[in-house]
Amino acid sequence: MDRPGKDVVQLFVPDCLGTAFVASPRIRKENAVIRVVRIGSLHGKCSVDWETVDGSAEAGQKRLGPQERYKAASGKLDFNHGESIRSLEVEIIDDDLYDSTLELQVVLTGADGCVIDPVGACSSIMIMDDDMFPSNRLEDDLQKEDEAALYDKGWTVLWDFMCFCYGHVREIRWKTNVVLLLSMLGNAYYLSTIFIRVNLVDTVLNTADAGTSSRLIVPGNRDASAMALALLWILPNFILLGSDYFEMKVLEMGFNIRYYLRVNLFRRYLNYTDKSRARVPIQDLKISMMDDIPELVSQGYLIVFELWAMLGKIVCIAYFMLRKHPESATPLFVYPMIIMLYLQCTYHRRLALMAKEGEGQSDTTGAVMDLNTSRRVLHMYGENPAAVRNFEGLLRHQRSLTMDLKRFQFWNSQVIPWITLLAIGTYMGLSTRVVLSGSTSLGSFLATINVYKDLGDRFSTILRGFSALSKSISPLCGICLQMNFETDLPARRAIFKARESFVLDWVEKSAANTSLDEIPIAFAEATVLHSPAMNTRNKALTTEARQGAIIQIAGPHDTGKMTILQLLCGQLRPSSGEVLVSPHLEILYIPHEPLFIQGQGLFNNLHMISTLQEFRNVNVERGFRILHRLRLDKPWIKELYDAEAAGLQEAAEAHPGLTDAACGCFDELEEEEEEKEEGEEDEDSDSWMERLSSSEQWRFQLARAFVSNPHVLAISRPVQELDEDMRQTVLSCVQDFIRHRGLEMNDGSDFQQRRPRTVIFTTGSTVRIDIADYVWRLGADSGVVIEKSPANIPQPASVAQSGGVQRYQQLPPYSRPFT
Repeated sequence: MDRPGKDVVQLFVPDCLGTAFVASPRIRKENAVIRVVRIGSLHGKCSVDWETVDGSAEAGQKRLGPQERYKAASGKLDFNHGESIRSLEVEIIDDDLYDSTLELQVVLTGADGCVIDPVGACSSIMIMDDDMFPSNRLEDDLQKEDEAALYDKGWTVLWDFMCFCYGHVREIRWKTNVVLLLSMLGNAYYLSTIFIRVNLVDTVLNTADAGTSSRLIVPGNRDASAMALALLWILPNFILLGSDYFEMKVLEMGFNIRYYLRVNLFRRYLNYTDKSRARVPIQDLKISMMDDIPELVSQGYLIVFELWAMLGKIVCIAYFMLRKHPESATPLFVYPMIIMLYLQCTYHRRLALMAKEGEGQSDTTGAVMDLNTSRRVLHMYGENPAAVRNFEGLLRHQRSLTMDLKRFQFWNSQVIPWITLLAIGTYMGLSTRVVLSGSTSLGSFLATINVYKDLGDRFSTILRGFSALSKSISPLCGICLQMNFETDLPARRAIFKARESFVLDWVEKSAANTSLDEIPIAFAEATVLHSPAMNTRNKALTTEARQGAIIQIAGPHDTGKMTILQLLCGQLRPSSGEVLVSPHLEILYIPHEPLFIQGQGLFNNLHMISTLQEFRNVNVERGFRILHRLRLDKPWIKELYDAEAAGLQEAAEAHPGLTDAACGCFDELEEEEEEKEEGEEDEDSDSWMERLSSSEQWRFQLARAFVSNPHVLAISRPVQELDEDMRQTVLSCVQDFIRHRGLEMNDGSDFQQRRPRTVIFTTGSTVRIDIADYVWRLGADSGVVIEKSPANIPQPASVAQSGGVQRYQQLPPYSRPFT
């Protein structure tokens, strides 16, 4: 342990709560500038080493492959006496290809003369990509967000998608080239089988013509020649088998494309604005992930290889026909014209039917998914029969839409077979003229009939292929819009830039050796139009909260208490004015509604871990001490907590080299525990979340926040529905969290090297909280009134005395450092 008194160094934006830098290369050339802060006495010199680490963005010296978006860098930062902020720069690689919000990390190591705050030792840089999917040339069309209008350029969109996959998705370029080359082997074999059949009939089996004996593969020996033809028919298949196996084992491309599309859509969805999220209901996201993307990959890209192989076979057929009987080659020109005309005439009809069928599927899936949240209400009010009737109606409607599409597809499938039937019948009707006149041999005639059949099969496959390509346009257009819907990253970036400028300005104007612990949380003339207490300039909020304070936001319902918390956390931007918080402070917003990660155990939900590497950094004992403080220490909770921790510990010891392995991959131990508990009360089979009471669910959420240990906790109604005894328990934890700069921090760390903790929480207007240092009282008429704080907390300079109540003066943003 480093000696007490050393300054603490950390990245300006710690990574633990997802706060990140954002760089946007296409708008203008911009590198990522990362600031490192030194907190403490600022006496003497110190230094830290730093380096970049790949995340979803990968390092590259130039544009060599997918996701290479920055140049790897490392170095050393020296802090001189009195210096609190230093900067480093990472070069971002610009390109015109889409990647949804890639991220890399900057890590601090090797502290000299200081200590590195573990929480601030790592920071993410999020690269906000404003390129369009699948290409920037479609930007104007995609920004209209009209899927039906996008169908008019469907083939262009599809071509750009193919080019994007070929040029940008990992490994697709070289695999595509190899598969196209290997498909020529099959075509060469197909052409050879045509000539083998002709040779067998016209030469080997033609004993009437004595001249054929000299043209045998083995002159004069028909048996040996027949055997040679048989070997030529069989042996190449071993080569084709090896080629097919190699293609299956090594050249599989579907997974890579599906993986890329799903991951990028997942990342995009996580950063959607509320408006964008409303346009993509969860059932539509599920359909896109599980149905549309696989269909798009198979019918919008992989189908090309089948079409390529069929076109190669048609070239072989054309060569045979033109060589043996040119007059029989008429269908070669008829088929393509009919296919092109048919596709053109049915294009919009096909997409319209697919869109309607997709809407029906979305409605049905949505009804099933909504059942998870609405079933209790339906049961409570006796609406189960009505819900069933509604679901039956949705199924019948979906069935009618599906049958419309199936009828359309049925008649589509009949076009080429009937053309083939007519072509073969016509050619058979002309057999006497063609063969008996000597225009062609019997073997060539029979081979031509087979060729006509093959030709029909090939063009049927081509029609199905182009129909599949046409069908893929519908899911492609939907996915393109989802990939390009607006995200909140520009707004988050603007908030970060404003807060960064605030801190830099504050440091520049403050006295020498001023610590960043003294930077307040500042509201500068902030208004929000929908908040009754802050909706006019006269009620604009201008105040500050010092680090280390406990602030109660009190007021009646619907006056804007939660709005202030959202402003503080950056989830909401003020209509005017600024809300300024130093980016080095981790802010965690705790809503009143208990939230859990479904499918994860109690331990993972408490510590918010997903990999074994994260588990190795967990203080298991501290987690349960916090549960104990909040009276979440029932025997079954402790048993479950210990069992899950032991299972993860065993997995970590069994797989010491694994870092990114998901904790969910090691659920066997939990399943064994569940089997042991079979036969107990029915409630034991319920989810552990359902076994918690409403109060316990809320306290568990609060425990998770204390375990996370952020600098600022913004809590919505933490004690509103608790009895007096439990209220004091929660408030005691809050008080100790402030007093000890973290709850249950018995890890031997120096108190002076921990950052101050701040808690801001909301209550009703009549709730009195004695531990609060300030009370911000909200009213629709009075705005936000700051009540007099205790004497042990210094008064902000911007307070104007007014009896027992104080209102903060209106200060213009950035007029001076907040002191």
